[in-house]
Amino acid sequence: MIRIGLIGNGNLAFHLHEAIKRSAELELTQLIGRDPEKFASFESSTPIADFNATLIAADVYLLAVSDSAIGEIAGLFPDTGALLLHCSGAVPLDALKPWKRRGVLYPLQTFSRNRAVNFTEVPLCIEAAAAEDYSLLKDLAGMLSSKVVKVDSDNRLNLHQAAVYINNFTNHLVHLGQDFCRKSELPTEILQPLLRETFEKLKEMDAYSAQTGPARRRDTATLQKHLNNLGEPLAKQLYQILTQSIQNTYEKER
Repeated sequence: MIRIGLIGNGNLAFHLHEAIKRSAELELTQLIGRDPEKFASFESSTPIADFNATLIAADVYLLAVSDSAIGEIAGLFPDTGALLLHCSGAVPLDALKPWKRRGVLYPLQTFSRNRAVNFTEVPLCIEAAAAEDYSLLKDLAGMLSSKVVKVDSDNRLNLHQAAVYINNFTNHLVHLGQDFCRKSELPTEILQPLLRETFEKLKEMDAYSAQTGPARRRDTATLQKHLNNLGEPLAKQLYQILTQSIQNTYEKER
């Protein structure tokens, strides 16, 4: 049995809490947050405390907070001799100093409070400062997910940047497309089959091979029509930048 103190009460902490509860090999000892009232939706019998409380003994403390708060919150608590983990893709391992036993458990997934996630399928990228702690961390990660990968801080940052491209940027582009439909009084649901096929196709081929559209075809007439149809300067700039990036990628096809 691995005892875990969970620090944080945002979206990631909520889903970690649910995943930990489902494992018979893990025990939650304490839930800790800046505002303990935010744990109301966690439906937990675990003791709740704020940042002024004393840490209840645990084997691992899991710091599921925003990237900018990791160093600050790690410094609020005295080193108990347990393993302290953060869950960020972009923050290095050493941000957890002065704790001697440090590690990272980074779930490569997007989390929203009101959407269920099958945590057993979430890739967990792990790193530890010491070999003996890596063994404990690997065991812990394996109790949460079937997909555990050893990734150091430099490569984790690269992976996080890739995730921003395929998730955050893609989601924003979908938002812009939906907004364009709304302004034209078109139903956003009409885009759903296209979205599904876009991602289904990527299960069978890489994105380079899957690329279609006027930018790859260098259909200058259509590209210009789109630019003329875009009113906002920023929207035009974004369209031009993405078009140029696609055309640069397929330069050899000319």
